Amino acid sequence: MRDRTLPHACRYLALRRAAGRHMPLGPRATWDYITGRAGDVRHDEGALVRALDILEAGRDARHAELAEFARRRRADKRERHSRSVTVEESRYRHGWRWPGPDAHDATLHAVTTLWEEHTRVPFPGKVPLADHGDLVELDSTVAGIIWTYLRRSGNLHPDHRPLLRIRLNELRNLRLAERGFIPASLAFMRMEKMAELIAHDALPLIRRAWSGDAEHIADVFLSARAGMTYLPGLHGDEETRTWVADVVLPASHVWVAELRGRIAGFACLRGDRLDHLYVTPAAQGCGIGTALLDQAKKARPYMLHLHVFQQNTAARRFCERHGFTLVEERDGGGSQENPPEAHYRRDGGGSQENPPEAHYRWRSVDDLREPKPSGLNESLACAFPDALEREVRAAVRVLPKARFSPVGSFRVTVGDDQVTIPGRIYNPEVSPRRLDGLTSLQRSILHCLYTRHHDGFVRQHHLTQIIGSLEPWVIPYVVHLAGEYVLEIVTGIGAELGDLSVPGSPAGRAYGRFLADNPRFCTLVQQRVASYWACYHRGEFPRLADYPGHRLITAMCAALTQDSDLRT
Repeated sequence: MRDRTLPHACRYLALRRAAGRHMPLGPRATWDYITGRAGDVRHDEGALVRALDILEAGRDARHAELAEFARRRRADKRERHSRSVTVEESRYRHGWRWPGPDAHDATLHAVTTLWEEHTRVPFPGKVPLADHGDLVELDSTVAGIIWTYLRRSGNLHPDHRPLLRIRLNELRNLRLAERGFIPASLAFMRMEKMAELIAHDALPLIRRAWSGDAEHIADVFLSARAGMTYLPGLHGDEETRTWVADVVLPASHVWVAELRGRIAGFACLRGDRLDHLYVTPAAQGCGIGTALLDQAKKARPYMLHLHVFQQNTAARRFCERHGFTLVEERDGGGSQENPPEAHYRRDGGGSQENPPEAHYRWRSVDDLREPKPSGLNESLACAFPDALEREVRAAVRVLPKARFSPVGSFRVTVGDDQVTIPGRIYNPEVSPRRLDGLTSLQRSILHCLYTRHHDGFVRQHHLTQIIGSLEPWVIPYVVHLAGEYVLEIVTGIGAELGDLSVPGSPAGRAYGRFLADNPRFCTLVQQRVASYWACYHRGEFPRLADYPGHRLITAMCAALTQDSDLRT
């Protein structure tokens, strides 16, 4: 291709063949990306060379990454004699992903192209009848994630990080082709590819560190601590690198976070103490710290300790946001039995740095209202405030046994309580005879739970029983349904709550108070409304402003504004 003595047509054909050999985004997406950046490769000499440079940069980055991976695997087999490569890492190494410095731009280009293609095709008409509601929900949720990612210019919304992992696993396990639904399988495979591209671009890969990572870990350590001007400069860079290689890695369990092929953070665990957790300044805000902390919690599922410098207010807020409680604050110094988290030691003895520190502890039993993973009906008790616990348990006891465990959940604030509401439940409906044996309050609780049912007709029926209630614990169930894909449900809510935007109305005050306490939840519902309109209702309502769901959420936001004005 670089031989200018050859005809341009031959060199163009050679570029096509090269793109067919290295196609990390797939054949068409890879070709669209390199030619979209380079220009008219069919006729322009410069564009042809630029396209080749882009392709070679990605290929060289992949070869370097795989060579490093091979070195780690050889060392792992030689030293550990165990398999350390997870399924997640295998998918990361060999899945849809552009390696190298252009990873983000390539991903954004590929997802944009695939999304435009996806929105031109209607939802598959032939899908398994029993799974239709779940497939529509899955398609709509993932579409909302993708649409928001593109709208934010390739930045994944923080609330979508855990949801993307869950939905991507569900897409991988559909097996529609095995059941004979080929068109539906192709549609969901396209959605799976978009979700995987976004996941590999925006979500870090967490893996065990090895000796070859020492240099990169030291780079993260030095860059993260460069902004901590309150620390005394006791050690040079080379001394730090030696300490990481000779002390930290051999004596601790260390995990690293890879983002777009580069190590951007690490966590170091010794016993039940998290000694270090650092993220490079350039990668902060991408969920890396949270992912590393979650890995440490998995390794120590009952209790975890850490120490931070009192002056590191960002780290302290991070710990408290993730369920850690302050045990004590004390002057620096440390001891061999309980050395400070971020302290930098040479001999395993006392600290050589003395800023005041704060000791934090996390225990899994601290959050007693987290739903049980077993999916038993009793776990639904956390979907209502503590004051209703007795009534909730009485109502839940009459629920028929669920066919499947509840799927997904969302957390909101109701008064002084944090409640965790299931995304979908699969319990058959309660018989009228058993329903008559409940009190009015217990029946309202059941109606709320059934608005989370996987069947849209069931949701709509039970919504009509509670839509007029202004009880604070009923409101989150109604607000979440405002982001539904079922048009009849959205229209029914709008008709019943027609006075939402009327200043001083009871509904406006009640909904405004709830939304003021849950701004992130309000934003998420707004995004769902926009994504459902874009995917399913744009033909009937060409303008978003005319879509009933948009008018409803706009009225709710108006109630939020009125409540804020009243509080002011």
